[in-house]
Amino acid sequence: YMSPEMFKQPEQAFYPTDIWSLGVSMFEMVTGELPFQAESDLLYSVAIAGNMDECAPSVLDRLSNDRRSRFDNNLARVISQALEKYLPDRFKTVDEMHDAVYACLINRGEAVYSVFISYRVATDLPIARLLFDCLNHTVTPGGHRVTVYLDNARLVKGGDWEEGFANGLLHSLCFFPLFTYGTTAPMAELPLEHKDKLIAEGWEERPAGRARLQGSETDTEDNVLKEFMIAVSLLSRQQEFSAGGSSRRLSPNEEANLEVAYPILIGRPYPWGHEKYPGMSEFFAIQAGGGRYPETPSPASSDVVADFLSRQAGFSTTEAEAARELSVSATVKGLLSLQGCKLWDAPTHEPFNAELSKEQRDLIGRGYTG
Repeated sequence: YMSPEMFKQPEQAFYPTDIWSLGVSMFEMVTGELPFQAESDLLYSVAIAGNMDECAPSVLDRLSNDRRSRFDNNLARVISQALEKYLPDRFKTVDEMHDAVYACLINRGEAVYSVFISYRVATDLPIARLLFDCLNHTVTPGGHRVTVYLDNARLVKGGDWEEGFANGLLHSLCFFPLFTYGTTAPMAELPLEHKDKLIAEGWEERPAGRARLQGSETDTEDNVLKEFMIAVSLLSRQQEFSAGGSSRRLSPNEEANLEVAYPILIGRPYPWGHEKYPGMSEFFAIQAGGGRYPETPSPASSDVVADFLSRQAGFSTTEAEAARELSVSATVKGLLSLQGCKLWDAPTHEPFNAELSKEQRDLIGRGYTG
């Protein structure tokens, strides 16, 4: 629990030395182990003070995947700052450290997230949670810590759910929209002339319990469409600015963090016992649920999106009106035209699949019967 200065110059030890020891204690409470390992006092002095440029490990790197993904990134930063070897980089006073810990209790979230995982349909939660657990707090090859926004992990209890997902989208660099039967089918109308035939073939009139959009005044607000419209509008504006095609520049109060969308295409899973389990069928065979995306806007959703972009994203009146005019078809196809990936297609005989437990395999396919 000794700080580097206790080993090097004990006479200089004062309050920051206690902060170091507290940081070690917090690290041990979280991980069950000490940040530095050694078999003797001499070797501890080497590990802690021998190389001052070798930082203490992050608690996030000592946790299992499921614990790491759920651990508060801000608290991890507090512990890391308490374990800074150079005194100017450490907390100066206990009050300063106290304020930082207290902020972790009242502020949930980041200034900017690496990834926003979309899930607006209840049956998509297992997949969203799986992606969150796999990605959150991992480290990229370039050494950047990945932070992921997922509603039930980031929203403060009692917070506005709709504002939460939209603001999460505003403050993320990358958008992962989940494209499933449950997200796309309700946004596609069944052509009236073929409706009876399509229903007889097994397509639903109310997929996932939601009324299908018609692209008319009779539509109700659709949360999936609203989120997709916000993403398409933000990406369009970002691309325009990046290409230098705009006559103006973003002001400091305008949000423009979103840079890329990467669609995750999810088909229907093969059941347990099937030779292709836990693979999935092709998403494009089930998207739209036998219907077609309206070539007109859905007013109930469009009005909300235009208002949100004006208030929260600093869109001009002209830019907000352009978003209002986005058709359902242009919105969905705009995202589907981007490079994405099929979430899962691993036959059981492949070695990678052997590493998964049946519980993990079932998690991938749970709830996707459409």
